[in-house]
Amino acid sequence: MLDIIDTVNHWLNLGEQIALATVTDTWGSAPRGIGAKMAVTSNMAVVGSVSGGCVENAVIEEALECLVQGKPRLLHYGVSDDTAWEVGLTCGGRISVYVEPLDSQWWRVITQLIQQDRPVVSITVLTGDAAGQKLLLDPAGRLFYASDDNLRQH
Repeated sequence: MLDIIDTVNHWLNLGEQIALATVTDTWGSAPRGIGAKMAVTSNMAVVGSVSGGCVENAVIEEALECLVQGKPRLLHYGVSDDTAWEVGLTCGGRISVYVEPLDSQWWRVITQLIQQDRPVVSITVLTGDAAGQKLLLDPAGRLFYASDDNLRQH
């Protein structure tokens, strides 16, 4: 995430629409680990990487569609998929990538905490009706941010 903070902050200041892609799971040979991030603007500017190139184009297309629809999506790529050769994932692994419209409030809070070198836990609901909802907690479980009032109550 550190490698994309400045660029994403610049895009936010320009009022760009941004999708954020995050590696959520890997198995076998995967060039990027869990937590790797890539941001994509609606005009196809890209920063960061989720796969070192092997599925980047497919994720960029999904990120653009995510911005149009305004809904997050959990993507899965692997050599057993029919699309593995098409997207370039011939390395023998599997990767899951969560793509979402960037929650700019969450982004500003988490980047400020990171820049202050403060530990933080970010939780994102990946599936179901609450997909995309976020919490930011300190190591003691104190709430820094909740994207939905219902999350604050639990």
